[in-house]
Amino acid sequence: MFKIVWDKENNGVVLTPDANGDALTVSPRPVFYEELDLLEFDKKVGWKYPKSIEPLLWACDRRYFYQGEFVAEAKGGNIFDNVELVVPDEFRGLKLMPIDVRKMISANKRGLFLIEHEALQFISETYRTYSLKQIRTKAKANEEIDWSLIAVNQEKKTKTKYAVVKEDCDSFDIMPFDLATEQNKTVYLNTKIEKFIVSFSGGKDSQVVLDLVSRVLPPEDFVVIYSDTGLEIPPSLELFEKTKELYQEHYQNLNFYLTKNPQDTVELWDKFGTPSRVHRWCCTFTKTAPLYRYLKEISGKDKQPNVLTFEGVRAEESSKLVLIQEIGKGLKIDYLNENRNYNNVA
Repeated sequence: MFKIVWDKENNGVVLTPDANGDALTVSPRPVFYEELDLLEFDKKVGWKYPKSIEPLLWACDRRYFYQGEFVAEAKGGNIFDNVELVVPDEFRGLKLMPIDVRKMISANKRGLFLIEHEALQFISETYRTYSLKQIRTKAKANEEIDWSLIAVNQEKKTKTKYAVVKEDCDSFDIMPFDLATEQNKTVYLNTKIEKFIVSFSGGKDSQVVLDLVSRVLPPEDFVVIYSDTGLEIPPSLELFEKTKELYQEHYQNLNFYLTKNPQDTVELWDKFGTPSRVHRWCCTFTKTAPLYRYLKEISGKDKQPNVLTFEGVRAEESSKLVLIQEIGKGLKIDYLNENRNYNNVA
């Protein structure tokens, strides 16, 4: 597990396995000139900075850091009151230089390499575990032996969870799941997953997940789904279309879908009230329900299909999301919308 520390010399951050007590407790986010303009750092505290495409400094929550030093904090602020900028005297009139992103990537090359390949391996193993496609293909060349059916029948007889396992010379067998795990066997579970999905929002997390999954899974074995809540800003929808165009140039069999509630979202606000942290009806009506309907449509079945979703979820997004495991049944869907017949990989 890598931790994040400041790279003061390059005004960046560095991934390290040993932070020696200096690790940041909150993942910093890059800050661009537009945010500084919005808060009027130039007018209120005399900061000088270029309007560059590169970020200028970092923020942990509402605290700003430059070259690893705390330089400002934004307090208060709402539709009625302006934000108060608290800046130490020595950092008034601060002149900011853009972050050298290439240099920062180079400094994190080893850590990023390990994280990337760990993620690729996890996706590959998850796909192999939950997809019976390979077993069915092998079975046809092996006198039509349906190993998944044998495992299911054995489970019914013994009341013990069984799994199909891969043996030497690409042969298959069945054994109790716990024993297969103990012996570090390649396991295939009898989950009857009918569809693999990449949940796409256009944000950095979903962009990374789509890139990783597309490098591991066959393009015809998964779909990309974007949920239009009806309140998406135009650049978000444009990004979805551009991403679709880019990926389909390389993967012609990869399908992209956009789901949307047919009812106008503003009308739903009139009916159910303004969404809030306590009154969280919006995800159910604008994301989950349209997704369920669309999955039934593209699967061509009357009942809800079993699907496995790859999602990018960071622990700091919510106190409840911290408890989410890497893989499990209905993890995030349960958190948002009670129990549903879904699998989720976070």
